[in-house]
Amino acid sequence: MRSVTVRVPAADLASEMVVMREWLDLNQCEPTRFDCGKNGAEVVLFVAFSSGVAAEGFARCFGGECGASASVQGSFALTAK
Repeated sequence: MRSVTVRVPAADLASEMVVMREWLDLNQCEPTRFDCGKNGAEVVLFVAFSSGVAAEGFARCFGGECGASASVQGSFALTAK
């Protein structure tokens, strides 16, 4: 399982979640876990995937950080933020 941490300004959370859902649907990915917490004016999202390729694609698209050290190459659609 690979995890991704994404930081989003709290004011943009709703619109970012819509774009994330669209990306997940487009790439036929389902997170295995989703948690969030607030850190000042930002929301920190923790999203876990069973596929390292999915995690890497999600991190690339949303400016996130992968929890595993190895980089995985994959072909996932990027959507505009």
